[in-house]
Amino acid sequence: MAETDNNDNNGILISGRYRIIKKIASGGMADIFLGTDIEQNRRVAIKILSANYASDKNFVARFRSEAQILARLDHPNIVRVYEWGRFDSSYFISMEYVEGRSLKEIIEKSGALAPVTAVKYAIQISDALRVAHQNNLIHRDIKSQNILITPEGTAKLTDFGIAKSLNTDLTRTINILGTAQYISPEQAQGKILDHRSDIYSLGIVLYEMLTADLPFRGDTSIDISLKHINEKPIPPASLISGIPKKIEKIVMLCLEKDPKRRYHDAGDLKKDLRNFMQGKPLKLGRGKRESAARAGKFLNIVRNNIYAVISTVLMILFLVLFLIFAPLALGPGRRTDTVYPGKVPPIENMPVENAGEILSFFGLELVIEERLYSDDIPSGHIMDQDPDGNTEITGELPVRVTVSLGKAPGDLTVPNLIGLDVSIAEKILEDMGLGAGEISQQFSEFFPGNIVMGQEPDYGKTIPPGQPVNIIVSKGAEVMVIPNLIGLDYVSASNHLKSMGVFVNVSKYPIADGAYGTGEVVEVRPAPGSSIEKNSMVELIICSGEELVPVPDLYDMNLQQAVDLLNESGTPYETGYVDADYALQEGKVMGQIPEAGTYMPPGQKIMIFVGQ
Repeated sequence: MAETDNNDNNGILISGRYRIIKKIASGGMADIFLGTDIEQNRRVAIKILSANYASDKNFVARFRSEAQILARLDHPNIVRVYEWGRFDSSYFISMEYVEGRSLKEIIEKSGALAPVTAVKYAIQISDALRVAHQNNLIHRDIKSQNILITPEGTAKLTDFGIAKSLNTDLTRTINILGTAQYISPEQAQGKILDHRSDIYSLGIVLYEMLTADLPFRGDTSIDISLKHINEKPIPPASLISGIPKKIEKIVMLCLEKDPKRRYHDAGDLKKDLRNFMQGKPLKLGRGKRESAARAGKFLNIVRNNIYAVISTVLMILFLVLFLIFAPLALGPGRRTDTVYPGKVPPIENMPVENAGEILSFFGLELVIEERLYSDDIPSGHIMDQDPDGNTEITGELPVRVTVSLGKAPGDLTVPNLIGLDVSIAEKILEDMGLGAGEISQQFSEFFPGNIVMGQEPDYGKTIPPGQPVNIIVSKGAEVMVIPNLIGLDYVSASNHLKSMGVFVNVSKYPIADGAYGTGEVVEVRPAPGSSIEKNSMVELIICSGEELVPVPDLYDMNLQQAVDLLNESGTPYETGYVDADYALQEGKVMGQIPEAGTYMPPGQKIMIFVGQ
């Protein structure tokens, strides 16, 4: 990102809440502004999608995805997102403003960092990744440019633009390579990724902090990618004297070509980094890898005679549970022959899990009616049951219980419910001893239906136990139907769409048969009758009285191919360069004005944007 002094948008109010102060950075896909949240009286960073990409569904989807992903992650080492929405004819994200510099800028200015400083930053990023991975997300673009360092030394991970969920098959990296110097071997090969790919990339960043250099360089992205796949990095201590061997071992384990040989997860990596800081022996991920290997061997044995083994194990487990829990069900000082079918076992003071097993054995169902604080009954134990123990019953019926929450705490910290399904949010509040207060609904472009989009009190505040938390739940985007506007003049059609709350784009089309008059609507995209969300873009194709020619499709061509095509047709052009978000976009056309599929007067200049 390059700093800029462009002040064209200074003072503009976005979404009735965020006032722009000045532009602070600019990139190929978006501009970043410093702003003020006038509701919360705090500084924010406002990321606005470049106008060139606002009509491109793929770029908008990526922009929206980044906002939704960050809104789910609540961690001091991850940049926090506040809101996402439309601005003018584009889109914006408001997020936490981080004063400081990127880790890349610090390394370029100061050179290699002290090992202890590098480890402190790596511990924080490991913890951020641990939270992301626990939410089934992989970042896929860990690099020093995406790590911000505050003046106090806090590391903040940002730019989740190409992060993907492990719950989908979209983690395959075909045509999405991230940044070549930091990608894992499996990422370079287009394989399915998991969280260990982020661990490799963090290993590259740690290597860079220690040496002020990257392990693999090359003339092209392909050269670098092949080195990730085939070459071993030079150990950091061979380049810079004074790097402790323990740190080198951690780095080299992160940079193993085979994901199975790296740290099992970011939590394991963080533990070893802490072990180094505390002068303890390193584990180097041995425990979990060896456990996984032993588990694999055991599973192979089971597979040889799976049904016999499973049957035997289940039978033994059933007998053990019966011998252990049946006497406990009677309570101290009671005879085992006082409970028999027809009477409810006494389960008070018993852990709820054990109580459920015992009731199940007697053909009874345990139903948790409520959870209450108790000074006497430990958390997770049964406080009360209905019917009482030893009550005679006829037939099957549920046993309703009250479960202890343990001793009542002082004030509780309100959890972050934003981005959660409303049912999960209600369960979290219930388990914490906080009630779900008023639940209201609003339309939202940002959050899908049934997802929490707001809460009061805000998360992080402290409130007494039992105080309700009000929740705002998304109804999803407001949907409307496009009317039939064909044949209307452009002004009338455009005003009608704007009154519906949608944005209008216009293209001209040559009509030779005189079916439509100049300025009349020939076509509507999406077609009349289509359902669209509020604030979507609708294109009106209008009849033009002038001679027009079709605009060629230059997208994804390399620069020379695009120039040859334009020269062949005698079309003038101008070339602009934008930062490529992926390695495969370097040297290729990433956008054009006018768009392909539209029409323009002969001799009109085409602007092409090339990745670099």
